[in-house]
Formats: sequence, C-alpha cells, structure tokens
Amino acid sequence: MWKASGWHSPEGLSASGFANTVFLDDNRSQINRRPKPLKFHPEYVKEALLFMSDRDPQRIRSGIPVSRLVADASVTKLGQGACCRVLQLPLRDGMELLHWHGHFEEPLDICLRDDSDRISFSFICGLQGGASCAFEAGEPRAYAIEAGAGNISYGPGRCGRYRQQGTVESLSVMVRPDILLAWEPRLDPGMQRLIAGGGVATGYRGAELLVTAKWLNRALVAGLQANSNHSLWLQGQALTLIGLFFEARTLEFGNRDQASSDARLLRARDRLLSDLSHAPTLAELAELAGMSEPTLTRGFRRLFGSSPYALFQRERMHAARTRLQLEQAPISVIATDLGYTNTSHFAAAFRRQFGMQPSQLKAIGQP
Repeated sequence: MWKASGWHSPEGLSASGFANTVFLDDNRSQINRRPKPLKFHPEYVKEALLFMSDRDPQRIRSGIPVSRLVADASVTKLGQGACCRVLQLPLRDGMELLHWHGHFEEPLDICLRDDSDRISFSFICGLQGGASCAFEAGEPRAYAIEAGAGNISYGPGRCGRYRQQGTVESLSVMVRPDILLAWEPRLDPGMQRLIAGGGVATGYRGAELLVTAKWLNRALVAGLQANSNHSLWLQGQALTLIGLFFEARTLEFGNRDQASSDARLLRARDRLLSDLSHAPTLAELAELAGMSEPTLTRGFRRLFGSSPYALFQRERMHAARTRLQLEQAPISVIATDLGYTNTSHFAAAFRRQFGMQPSQLKAIGQP
C-alpha cells in the first residue's frame, strides 16, 4: 500500500525497480476529486520563454537534478490536493523505463537540471489539464505537452523549467547515446544534430505508437506493484517503442523529401513551358531538377499526369488553339511561332490533340 504524508516503496515492489510517491495529506480521496477549473492555456509556453529570458539565470542553472526528482518526488513541494508518483526500472546497463504520474490542482512550477546523460523517448499516455517545458538550448525554447503524442529529447546538463496543472501521465524509455548509436549507427541528420548539440523533437503520433506506449506503461506499473515484471519482455517492448519513434521520423523525412522533389519538379516544369517554340532536352531538365532522367520522367507522370514531352506538346497545342480563336494571324505564322517549320506537321499535331484541323477551328471561331 502507498503510505500518505511521505514516500516509500510499496509492498511487493520488485527489487529491480524503484518507486516513490507523495501525497499531500492522509486523505487519499484528494486525488480522486474532480479538479478545480484548470488555468492552463497556451500562454504557459510564452510565459516559460519569458521566464528563461528575463529571470535570474542562476536560479535555472541551479535547478533540481532530474535524478533527485526520480529518487524523491517530494522535491516538487506539493500543494493542496496534489500527488506525484515516479517509477523507474533498469532494463540493462544504460537503459531504463521511467513512469511519471503527477496530479496538481494548483500549478506546479519547478526548475530542473538534466543530469541523466540519456536520450529520452517519451510519450504522454494521459493528460487532463496542461503542461509545458522550456529549456536552454542555445536560444531558449519552449513546447507544450500534448496528449497522445511523443517527443525525443537529449540535453545533458541542460537546465529549464517545467510547468503543470491537472494530471499528466507519461512513459519514457531512457537510453545512453552510445548504446543507441550501436543499435542504429546511421541516424538521420536531425537525430545526429540532436545528439551532438542537445534539443527536443516533438509531435510524434500514430495509432501503433499510442497503443504500444500505453500498453508498456500499464505493464510497467502493474508489474512493479505485483513483483511480476519480465525484464526481457519489457526490454523488447521498449525497443519496439523506440523503433516506432524512428519509423515516425522516417515518414516525416520521407514527406519532406517528397515535398523537396515536388518543388524541383515544378521548377523543371516551369522551365519546360517557358518557351513553347523550343523544348529543352530531357538532360537539361534533369540537371535543373537535380535528378536522373528516369526519375524526372516518373516524377512528371506522378505529379502532372504525363511525360515531360507530352506535357510540353499538350500545352503547345492549347496555346495554338487560343491564338487561333483570338487572333487574325495566319495559321502558318502561329505554327512558326510555336516552333514548327512545317505547317502540315503542325496541323497533324493539332488534329491529334483536338480532333479537327486548325483551319476548321479558325473557320467556326469557337472551341
């Protein structure tokens, strides 16, 4: 049983794990009450940034070490109607699971210092209220804690401010950088920068990520309390969770790559159609787009529905039709302006496109 007015390890807790919990008073029903109306709003993020910029930096740099918070949740200095539970389970050397469950009817506002030297893969399993985190990483940065979303963070020695009101429940897989690099030596550029300089990447979502994080969180809490956790199973699930974070990153970077590719294809299309009297070569377009000729052609078919030359020809014929309808210029002049040295070749191409001769369209004066 959890004891009130202090913290201790519960009866039956696995010797391989560690837990601490703090309640304000002996009335356990405090944490089951409907909380007061929450005052949290997006301005918390703005206020956190202002705090980092304007307050005494010494206070931030002398923040509570994360290891101390994990060992003794009473450092949060709970107010009325508040409780805090922290569970930590080592899975192997340099890898731990960390569970946080905090309920604060009045806003919690603490300065922390990361002394863990761990990359944290964290997921918010439950949120009723709001929370934010601001930290020093070159320039001050803040982000809001979001329900059903995860983040990856790393900041050895980094100091910052954590604010919470309401209830937050989270699960984190903590991994030493050298272990992660041994598992995945080819990290994407963003992860390489994060490990090299510290920082946070936020907004990881997905159905499988959500289910895995919540299931692992429940298993951790239930297993520690019942002294029945299976370390190999938990380690396997923790690795799965990390893998899902990386899968989400792959999709993110894949979308960015797609957007970059589309932008280059649009530049190539604009160049292609800039002069309808003379088409650039496929090699010229490929060089402009920074891709091979087959890749360029596939990209045109995907984005514009046709090959580069087919798109050029279609737009050239539409330009011809517009001029035939609106201008009094002879067909031969229009054909020459559009790059045809032989009027009959122009007429054949026009008929293939619209099913009639240029002279017929000019005669009827309509599309």
